[in-house]
Amino acid sequence: MNIKKLFARASLQNLDEDLSFLADNGLFPEVYLPGENLDSLSTSDLDSLVKIKESGGEVSLHAPFMDLSPGGLDPKILEITKLRFSQVKEVVEAIGPVHVIFHPGYDKWRFGWNFELWLTNCVSIWSDIVQWADKTDTDVLMENVFDVRPDHLLQLNEQLDNRLKFCFDTGHFLLFSEVPLEDWLTSFGENLAELHLHDNRGDMDSHLPMGEGIFDFHSLFSFLNAHDRSPLIVIEHHTREETLKSLANLPGIYKAAAR
Repeated sequence: MNIKKLFARASLQNLDEDLSFLADNGLFPEVYLPGENLDSLSTSDLDSLVKIKESGGEVSLHAPFMDLSPGGLDPKILEITKLRFSQVKEVVEAIGPVHVIFHPGYDKWRFGWNFELWLTNCVSIWSDIVQWADKTDTDVLMENVFDVRPDHLLQLNEQLDNRLKFCFDTGHFLLFSEVPLEDWLTSFGENLAELHLHDNRGDMDSHLPMGEGIFDFHSLFSFLNAHDRSPLIVIEHHTREETLKSLANLPGIYKAAAR
């Protein structure tokens, strides 16, 4: 595994400051697009991201997910979900990011363990997304969230002729997975395109710096090294201080796994 470029989270609320901080630390941005900000997105915000691309850098985008349900039953909720995804498409077309990350929206508790219901309801939305993405240079990635195993994400991808790629989130894995780490990494295979790296203690999605929780980063990097895979890496934290701590901890974690 080669770590050539590192990304970290940027917010639209403080975009210029975040972009300056990331650039000062040799990091590229993954910009989260909350729904409320999509309604008021300015040309200057887009210009700031386009300039990164024009200067030879890269940008990744994270689609909104709060209150959205791409596999939901309520037609009004689906209407809003489609609206937000349509707004994301416009931003992608304006910027040309390397990735755009979506949450699948499946939760066994909300769907009463009825995976087939979720799959049937959401295939049309994701079919539209991947057909659109085929006309861009941007990969569409699905991120594990409340998912207890990778199976249903793989079945969704099969329905879409395997045109999705995957983002593996270490913190979400710790909280929700019922199967070992290797099952996820093996299942995603060469479609594992991105990592969201952060830590927690198994009690909440606290986005701690790497090494301050209980996630087994050694096994993660050892697997990637053994299988010669180099997904894009995003250090995903909510504060600059946490980002700097993970940035400082990463070389030691990675070197230990490479032995």
